Amino acid sequence: MLQIGEFSRLSRISVRMLRHYDQVGLLKPAEQDPETGYRRYAVAQLAEANRITALRDVGFPIRDIGQLAHAGDDELCRALDERGRELEGVIEREQRRLADLHRFQREVEAGGAALSCEVSLVSVPTYDVVALRMELHAYDDERLAWERLSALMKERGITPSEPYTEYCEFCDEGSGNVAGYGEVVEPARMADGVNGTDSAGDADGADVADVAGFLSVVVEVADATDAQDEGDGPLRFFRSVALPLAASIKVYGLYENIAPVYASFARWLERHPSLRMADPTREVAHRGPWNADDPQGYLTEFLVPVTECGR
Repeated sequence: MLQIGEFSRLSRISVRMLRHYDQVGLLKPAEQDPETGYRRYAVAQLAEANRITALRDVGFPIRDIGQLAHAGDDELCRALDERGRELEGVIEREQRRLADLHRFQREVEAGGAALSCEVSLVSVPTYDVVALRMELHAYDDERLAWERLSALMKERGITPSEPYTEYCEFCDEGSGNVAGYGEVVEPARMADGVNGTDSAGDADGADVADVAGFLSVVVEVADATDAQDEGDGPLRFFRSVALPLAASIKVYGLYENIAPVYASFARWLERHPSLRMADPTREVAHRGPWNADDPQGYLTEFLVPVTECGR
C-alpha cells in the first residue's frame, strides 16, 4: 500500500486533487484509517489514476471521467471520437478569432480605412422554404445552424429547389421577432470547457456557468424548396415574407469582408433621412463553397428592409 504522498508522486496528481477526487467519488483510496483519516492507495490504482489524468488533460469534465475511467475500450473510443470533434470545433473557432485579430491589426496599421459598400434599393418576392431556428452563443456561430439544417434536410430527403437559394435572418429580441411563432427553437450545443475550464467545477478550475445561459442570438436559416411538409420537429415549411423595399448590399469574396457592411448601410441611411430601417435583416448567399471553388468568388447579399418615414 502507498501513502497518499507516495501515490501523489507516482501518479503525478497533487495531494489536494487526490483528496478532492476522493470526496467526489472519482478515485477513492483502497483504505482509510478511521482514527487518523490517513488515506492509502493500492499500486494497482495507479493505472486508474493515469486514465483519469489522461481524460482530464483532453478536457473531459469530472462527471464524464467517473464513467469513462472504468469504461470498456469501445465506449472509451466513442467518447474520444466525440471529444475530438468538439476540440476541432474549438480550434476552428479560435483560428477564425486569430484571423479576425490579424485582419483588425491590418486595418489599424492602414489607418483604419473602412470598406465602402454600394447600396441599392430592391424588392424581393416570396418563395417556399424549409427553415430552422436556432439559438446561438454569438452571431459568428451562424455556421452551426446551417450545419444542423443541412443534416436534417439530408435525413428527411428534402432537396433544395432550383435555382439554389438560401438565406438567414437574425431575430433580434428587441424587434419582437423571437416570440409568437410557436415553432421549436433549438439551442446550439457547446462543448464543455470552451473557456478552458471544467464545467464540473473541480478543485483545479473555476466553475463555469451553464453555457445555455449565455445563448443570446436567435437565427433562422432557410433553403428554398419545393417540398411540402407539416414541419414536425425543429423544421418548419412556409412561404417567405416578401420585401417590398429593401436596401441591397452585395459583398464579393471572403466572408471576412462582411464586417463593414452594416457600417456602410448606416452611413447610407444617414444620407437618406426619408427612410428608416425595418426588420429583420436577411443575408442571402448567392455563391459559396457549394458552387464556387475560389473563396474570392463568393457572393453574399445583405437585404435590410426599409420603409418611408411616416408610413
